[in-house]
Amino acid sequence: MGPYSKIAEGLAAWLSFERRCGRENLFSEKSLAHPLGDLLQYRFPGRVRAEVEHPVLAQLHTGVGKKPRVDFAVDGPEGIYALVVEAKWASRSPTLLQDILSDIIRLDLLLGTYANEAVLVLAGKKRTIAKLFSKTQFQPGKSPPGSKIILPYRGSRHLLPLGEKPKASLRFAPVPRFRRSLFVRALRPFRNVSVSRLVYVERSGPFPRNAASRDYEVYLWRVKRVSGGQQFVPKGEYAELGLTSNVS
Repeated sequence: MGPYSKIAEGLAAWLSFERRCGRENLFSEKSLAHPLGDLLQYRFPGRVRAEVEHPVLAQLHTGVGKKPRVDFAVDGPEGIYALVVEAKWASRSPTLLQDILSDIIRLDLLLGTYANEAVLVLAGKKRTIAKLFSKTQFQPGKSPPGSKIILPYRGSRHLLPLGEKPKASLRFAPVPRFRRSLFVRALRPFRNVSVSRLVYVERSGPFPRNAASRDYEVYLWRVKRVSGGQQFVPKGEYAELGLTSNVS
């Protein structure tokens, strides 16, 4: 993915440098903002904005508190962002997987009308990321109990593309039963918003390629909207979303 891979590679190098300087105790999602902003600024000089109000969700936000924002946006021609970026730190938070899905939805909402490109960056310790990827709801689904052979369901894949397959589709409805609770949690902030039923996701990374388990690595997923793809309102698809919830 050209320049985006270089950005992810640069972020991985920064993490390695900071670790060798004894500053890994300061690592967090907030700590990614400075190096990621610098790397974007180098690639898109003078066009990078941080903490930009989300053009779709900010209009729907009610109540107190900050309006929803995007971590970074790169100005483009004719008032459309050339690129929007969300970053996630691989913490031990129990909501990390649903937060990643929610960020993908937030990015997809901007594609076409407000932005031309969108990427999600995930950074953290390799063993923490590996633990995230090993979660049941991230892994391909298995055959139902009682089956003689335990195999992935036909068509079931990792939640996001890994390994030898850098590209995959991510479907938000319908979803396999074993992932339903995850998607309900991820979609709750968008219960009244029309979102894409299907998006394409393309992976770059990990960087570095052969990190030790105690080292840090970076993944990058490019989110691509399906041309002419169908939309749906989550509360109409998932009965569990009948309870009120603000957009965030």
